Amino acid sequence: MKRDVRILIVDDHKMVRDGIRSMIEFQDSKFKFFINEASDGEEGVETAKNNPYDIIIMDYQLPGIDGAESARLILEKNPDAKILALSNYNEYMYIDRMIKVGVKGFVLKNVTPEELIKAIETILNGSNYFSNDVAIKLLNFGNTNNDSFRSRLRSSKTKIYSDLSNRETEVLKLVGEAKSNDEIAEQLSISKRTVESHKQNLLRKIGVKNTTELIKFAVEMFQD
Repeated sequence: MKRDVRILIVDDHKMVRDGIRSMIEFQDSKFKFFINEASDGEEGVETAKNNPYDIIIMDYQLPGIDGAESARLILEKNPDAKILALSNYNEYMYIDRMIKVGVKGFVLKNVTPEELIKAIETILNGSNYFSNDVAIKLLNFGNTNNDSFRSRLRSSKTKIYSDLSNRETEVLKLVGEAKSNDEIAEQLSISKRTVESHKQNLLRKIGVKNTTELIKFAVEMFQD
């Protein structure tokens, strides 16, 4: 029997709310979703205050009070509220503000229906969820000596690990050790052409432009 889950979507564009609702309602899930909507931050805060929701999907760019302030006010009243941030932009400033107030995840508005459901289910199960673009921003920016940042970093690494095959992870680790394609091929007993294919897949999945950026990412990815 499916568990009932109440969702509040807070976004100032009806088309976006309708799109999110459709993505949730037409995807297969172990949950049965009941969805309500709010068109701005003030309405979202008031609606969340008067009704219990299992998860709140909160846009960052809202008229009046923005998503970060709305999330802060909701969590001030209900520290156990689970908020998934949503934005058109993956700017670190937006991500950092939302995470600092206590949201449990952050995805971009180009999210696929499958990933949106995955994000919702992950957060409902007690974990954080960041889309790949957001995870990369967390890996590449911020103060890595800060405890809260290290916590975000671990979550980001977990997300990226889950999207890489075992072989891609092995190649990425060796890239971070500045191994050449020939050395990687010899160490993994695969052809140089296969190494090049894996590196192209890594560039695409991680969202970096060249081998230099891939090396930098790999070093940050596997640092202690």
